[in-house]
Amino acid sequence: MSLIHAAAVLASEEAATASHGVPAYVVGLFAFGVLVVGLIATMMINVNR
Repeated sequence: MSLIHAAAVLASEEAATASHGVPAYVVGLFAFGVLVVGLIATMMINVNR
């Protein structure tokens, strides 16, 4: 559990100090796209059975 906490603290510190990088909405859109592709792939696998 402490490893997860340490990773979360490091990620939040990195996010707070990052002046450059990708805007949050781009990260959100990318994550949403990955979820949609995963959903479509899951549906295709279930249909083929």
